[in-house]
Amino acid sequence: MASETYDYEPFSETDHSMKEIADAIRHKGYGKDVREAIAQGMELYDRTSGELFKRMKKVEEKTDQEIEIRKKDNDKLTTRLDNLDKQKATHDEVKAAKGEWKTKIEHVALGTDYATVEKAVEQILQEKGLI
Repeated sequence: MASETYDYEPFSETDHSMKEIADAIRHKGYGKDVREAIAQGMELYDRTSGELFKRMKKVEEKTDQEIEIRKKDNDKLTTRLDNLDKQKATHDEVKAAKGEWKTKIEHVALGTDYATVEKAVEQILQEKGLI
């Protein structure tokens, strides 16, 4: 059996690290010093865990805020997509528009679209300074 050596120096009430506290619990020779070390260890644990809980609370609050922002952004995006979906043209509508534009282009090219010809002549006359 290994011999235990005990430390009979008083355990002061200053701030100690957890390692120092653990060593005091293991090696102090008087019960009052062991009890003091245990009490200081519990106080240190309480302070440390309190700080950790505060930090965790802040992280949770920030996370909740980020989630709310993302939900709002998602709602905006969904609304925009719904609006775009409502405005989209069907294949038949695109085909009909293509046909109308093709007819319009042919009229302009042949000079039979009078509104376009009138605007072109008016622009030419303005450039020449006649109107």
